[in-house]
Amino acid sequence: EGSAMAERMQGGFSGIGVEFAIKKDTLVFVHVMQPGPADAAGIQSGDRVYAIDRDTIVGDSLTNNVVTSKIKGRRGTTVGLNVIRGKEQLSFDVERDLVPIESVLHLPVEDRIGYLKIDRFAETTHDEFVAHLDYLTAMGMEEVIIDLRDNPGGYLHESVAMADEFLGEDKNIVTTKYKDGSTNTSTAKSGNRFEELPVHILINENSASASEVFTGALQDHDRATVYGRTSFGKGLVQEDKILLDGSKVRLTIAYYYTPSGRSIQKPYRKGQVVNEGVFISDTGRVLYSQGGIEPDVEITNDSASYFWTFSFGTIDAFGFDYADAHRSYFKDLNFSNYYSNYLVTEDILRSFLDFGGYGIELEDLSAFERKELSLLLKAGIARNLWGFDAYRMVLLKEDPVIVQIMAGIRR
Repeated sequence: EGSAMAERMQGGFSGIGVEFAIKKDTLVFVHVMQPGPADAAGIQSGDRVYAIDRDTIVGDSLTNNVVTSKIKGRRGTTVGLNVIRGKEQLSFDVERDLVPIESVLHLPVEDRIGYLKIDRFAETTHDEFVAHLDYLTAMGMEEVIIDLRDNPGGYLHESVAMADEFLGEDKNIVTTKYKDGSTNTSTAKSGNRFEELPVHILINENSASASEVFTGALQDHDRATVYGRTSFGKGLVQEDKILLDGSKVRLTIAYYYTPSGRSIQKPYRKGQVVNEGVFISDTGRVLYSQGGIEPDVEITNDSASYFWTFSFGTIDAFGFDYADAHRSYFKDLNFSNYYSNYLVTEDILRSFLDFGGYGIELEDLSAFERKELSLLLKAGIARNLWGFDAYRMVLLKEDPVIVQIMAGIRR
């Protein structure tokens, strides 16, 4: 778990570039990254793998950890794969290479509004962020929604660099106040291309640390409208101190403050006041905070239908079976067309209800429930054709909070 987190924060690892699943004791490559090492070698989505480096890997002992340990390895080394594709048995030698783990996801521009989801602030996040902004600008973006919901934070310097893209020269981004009384303030540089781009930021109670630094900077300078729910309130700097017995204790050494002087850290105990006085934005708006970043526009999630309580595993299993049975059809359909145009038919809905054994007939469902179930199944099928990011994109397209924000921007 620790090494997986390190890879996510570093922005990549050495491997072959596949998403896999174990289906009925068989390893299946669900998605092959394009471009990527496996794709270059000729591996295709849907290939069943029965041997890795001549070791048979089917059966009850097959686990995700076993597979990962075999296909990952030092960059430049080779892994041998024996696969079944349809009725063919094929062999491939795949040279391991750097596989990126991206922290930024975008949706297609709609009505000149771009959308970016930032999962964490990793070593590569700022570079990814600018690349996505450039692409969306080329696609006609004139305003951007930056979604920081459930972003736990990460590297402060990446958050500062991202905020800098939207702020004028010498604007304060964040001040770190240390317990010894010293301070350090990060400020914006000049010449960034997005200083005039209208920005909309979406946060929730799980947006923390570097997410709050980024949001607070843009809110205080009136460079963004902030939507959602009050953020987590993690505005402290900690370091580990090793004790004589070899154990370690984590000590708080500093706190983060937004440009207007608000402490991001939430109170430690009930009734504690963390921000005394009045805090003012650049244009004179009063800013409120008792820890965390409070949104300018509060939005709570709409209640989900019964079908959102279905396990991901059931929808994913159906999505795999359906995608696998219709690979010849989906082979010529790219994700962009699927995302925009593919419709889940009533026959697919009926098949899923039978598959899950829920004892529900299609006629029992309201129009709203059919729409919700169709969305989940479309996402589940996409997951098994184009990977987990495709699953997320299908769901985000119909996310009620994002839909609400976009409707407000259009007005």
